[in-house]
Amino acid sequence: MLPNSPYYQAIRSLGTLIQVKKHDLLSNRAQKDKYVYCLEQGLCALHSISTDGREQIYQYFFPGDFVGFIPAFVKSYSDETFYAFSITAKSACTLYQIPYRTFLDYVDTHPDFYRWLFQVTVSHYDSALRHSYALQDGDNITSLCHALMELSTCQNGVCLLPKDFSYPELSNYLGVHTITVTRLMARLKEAGIISKQGHQTIIQDMDGLTALAEKGDGAK
Repeated sequence: MLPNSPYYQAIRSLGTLIQVKKHDLLSNRAQKDKYVYCLEQGLCALHSISTDGREQIYQYFFPGDFVGFIPAFVKSYSDETFYAFSITAKSACTLYQIPYRTFLDYVDTHPDFYRWLFQVTVSHYDSALRHSYALQDGDNITSLCHALMELSTCQNGVCLLPKDFSYPELSNYLGVHTITVTRLMARLKEAGIISKQGHQTIIQDMDGLTALAEKGDGAK
């Protein structure tokens, strides 16, 4: 998370504060990206859309995350693989928009920032790998529990899943049908692990959620 970095204020000062709407495209190599973003408010995701219209989400970005900086270093790819991936706003977002040249000039003149940026890259890579492993190795209930642990935010002892994570959104992240997410969330609610307050999901028993994520029970 960028706010915990000594570079937070400096990075903000490099950019222009902008607002985007839900579903707006922030980054896609086919459209010749020109900007790096510092996310102030909202939710973004790295995703792809298959030829039959199915969405696959690989990683989410939360307030404080640094978004879309890899293409600034990689001008072109040897094939079309990475052109399938985009970063899109999943909610209304406020971001600092930083031109590539401004960003690269700052990197060149601040070697400590470059080392910190490497740590951010590793963190994003690790997050994507963990998510991929959870989908491959776990069953549906295990994958859902991992996602709830990863995506929830806790303050003053209360853990909440941001409202932007609707059941269809979770189904895209987990690669399962929305009906499956609905059924499994109902099961967690019956077990007292989560509760619902309007459209807000509250994690009532984080220890129970963690135990279920680690163990699983073979549910499909």
